[in-house]
Amino acid sequence: MSNIEKIKKMAKGIYNRPIQIGYEGKKTNQRKEGEEWTDARGRSWIIKDGKRKQITKVPPRGFDKCDDCEKLILKTIDQDTYNRMKRCYHCQINFEVDLKAEGKWEDWVKDQEEKRWEAVLAEYESEMEEIEKADGPFDKTVANAIANHEHRK
Repeated sequence: MSNIEKIKKMAKGIYNRPIQIGYEGKKTNQRKEGEEWTDARGRSWIIKDGKRKQITKVPPRGFDKCDDCEKLILKTIDQDTYNRMKRCYHCQINFEVDLKAEGKWEDWVKDQEEKRWEAVLAEYESEMEEIEKADGPFDKTVANAIANHEHRK
């Protein structure tokens, strides 16, 4: 339909959509500082420093501290390094630089690799132990379900 046809219809009083008269905005509750409430989804909120903040049971990140400098672990790169070495990224770099200066870095790397392979071997052995303890290589519940289905036909 062209614009000219639309205008002709409008002039005749024919409209394709309802006409809106007036507008009522969304009503919101004005909360006061320190006020707590629960929304329809069951989440708890509080007004703190003039801003709405969600109350969660999970503590915020950053309770980990570097073992060397005691800096809070807040950045992702620090968290990744902390998970492996219990140090922040910069302390780990300084640690490795000191090892290189003392000529012990290659031995330390070799020791880290041995520890990783020992962990892999321990995981493999525990998996094999679980398989050996199992009644058999097949899941009997699935086999029974298939047999019962075949029997019903």
